[in-house]
Amino acid sequence: MPTNFERAKQVLDRRRETAEREAEQKTEELELLSPELRALNRKLSAAGLKAVQLAITGDQAAMGRLRDENLADQERRREILESLGSSEEALEVHYTCPVCNDTGVVGNHYCDCFKRLVKSLQTENLNAVSPAGDSTFDNFNLAYYQGVTDPETGVDAYSRMGQIVSYCEAYAEDFGLSSPSLILYGNTGLGKTHLSLAIANKAIEKGFNVVYGSAHNLLSEIEKEHFGRLKTDDSPEDNVLNADLLILDDLGAEFSTSFTVSMVYNIINTRILKGLPTIISTNLWYDEISDKYGNRVYSRIIGNYTPLEFAGRDVRQLKN
Repeated sequence: MPTNFERAKQVLDRRRETAEREAEQKTEELELLSPELRALNRKLSAAGLKAVQLAITGDQAAMGRLRDENLADQERRREILESLGSSEEALEVHYTCPVCNDTGVVGNHYCDCFKRLVKSLQTENLNAVSPAGDSTFDNFNLAYYQGVTDPETGVDAYSRMGQIVSYCEAYAEDFGLSSPSLILYGNTGLGKTHLSLAIANKAIEKGFNVVYGSAHNLLSEIEKEHFGRLKTDDSPEDNVLNADLLILDDLGAEFSTSFTVSMVYNIINTRILKGLPTIISTNLWYDEISDKYGNRVYSRIIGNYTPLEFAGRDVRQLKN
């Protein structure tokens, strides 16, 4: 499966080819109506090479005659096109992006159209595997936590969750590659996935590469890759290890094997070493993380992740 970067390049290639093909077809249709137009187009195309040859010989008189002849041919070409109800502008290639002519590059930089396209494809991918479109800061409803005392910790859920939402909003607004990693933990149905995706949407808007997935799905894809059961040009493991932001959702819900435990450590440790931010959401408490993944994972989370302990009652039950 190609990356969003590669998919964006493919989209631009198709746009450019389509625009050039359509311009060529329009020209061919008009040339069928006017053999003189066809002859002039061929003559004007050949004039460029002839001009180069004359420049090499230095024959100024011949170059002057060629220039005058070209100007006359161009004027005649405009007259013919006008008689056919067309114009030179109508036969030009009309690229979707006139800035880069659908190449995605301007000078030594990527064109804004290419950057927007990559963001759009990232959002499309995120929406395909999650309710990302429905998960924003604006529609996170704190009313569900009002008057609720967390049954396990005894804290006021409304106050706690208000602080967490404010923190996550500020985190998303200021997000960058140096942002800290977060662990969002607490009981099920408290909004951990919702806020993770709200951060993801903001990061994508800023142009960062975001990989989101449940621990079960991401680890399953990596396992298939390792054991040769996944046929793809794209490496799930590379994507997870190198994304600007990785969101590992519902850690602990995956089927636990020696491979998954080892891979969880590898993901967390590698991204710490690379200095890349990760957001983990989990229903596990710290002692359960230690029991399930061992002290190596536990110590790296404790030492490198900012903890956000969610509070309240299962919002999904309150909605029903």
